[in-house]
Amino acid sequence: TKRENDDYIRENILFHHDSLPMGEFAIGTNTTAYVMARRFGIAQKLPILIAEKTGPHFAVGDTCYSWEEDNHLYNPDGKEIIAKENEISACRKEDPAKAYFQCHTDITIPYEELGLIEVLGKNGYRAEIIRDGRFVLPGTEALNKALDEMQ
Repeated sequence: TKRENDDYIRENILFHHDSLPMGEFAIGTNTTAYVMARRFGIAQKLPILIAEKTGPHFAVGDTCYSWEEDNHLYNPDGKEIIAKENEISACRKEDPAKAYFQCHTDITIPYEELGLIEVLGKNGYRAEIIRDGRFVLPGTEALNKALDEMQ
């Protein structure tokens, strides 16, 4: 029922908050892990840090770097991670109670369920990243190889 669905979302995604910010959005480019998980029926057994990269995903709640925004963090290749905050977590210095919610729920969308992910920029600029479950942004086509082998 609608009531049961609303209760589920309030308890398991909003964690009894009236609303939460989007803490993260990522494209999730590990198409090989996505195909492997589907082929062998093991998606539910993947560690979360692999599973979330098997498709575009967003997180509801705190950013994945909550309480770490001011620390320098680096990827294994030595590049610094710079996108660590949003407009909500930016309030941390003035009022930490408004900046953090103590929850972060990742929601990954399977490629086959995607119609379009598109960037909307200033002055009407648009760039498609994924259309109909396939990467279409120039330079990302190689990410479709594993997806094409799945069919």
